[in-house]
Amino acid sequence: MFDIGWTELLVIACVAIIVVGPKDLPRMLRTLGQTIGKMRKLSREFQSTFNDALREAEQQADIADMKKHVEEAANFNPLGDIKKSIEEEAVKNASKPKAASTEAESKDPEPVVAEKPSVAETAEKVPVDAGAKPVDKPVTEDVKA
Repeated sequence: MFDIGWTELLVIACVAIIVVGPKDLPRMLRTLGQTIGKMRKLSREFQSTFNDALREAEQQADIADMKKHVEEAANFNPLGDIKKSIEEEAVKNASKPKAASTEAESKDPEPVVAEKPSVAETAEKVPVDAGAKPVDKPVTEDVKA
């Protein structure tokens, strides 16, 4: 901040010796040192007070955040939410009219078994060229070479 070299300090010392005098110079330097010490002390106290105020404000903010989280956790009730949804479903189901069940609905349906298509049905599904003559006999798998 201040760029004071040895030559500037020597000039200041010479002026102080001439103005104050060699007899009162040590007392003046001691008073100057004590004054600078007091200013530093006040500066440190102010800075520490300011830092303490910041820490206290941060702690109060942290305490407020923790209080908010605790209140949210206290209000959290997953079982109550599940209970409400079950009750809503029960009300919906109770309002729907029930259909009369018959004996056919209560019986298990019989399994459907797919039958293997016959050779004639398979032959009918084979595509025929437009220029080809229709064949009277169905195509079979037994072809002699």
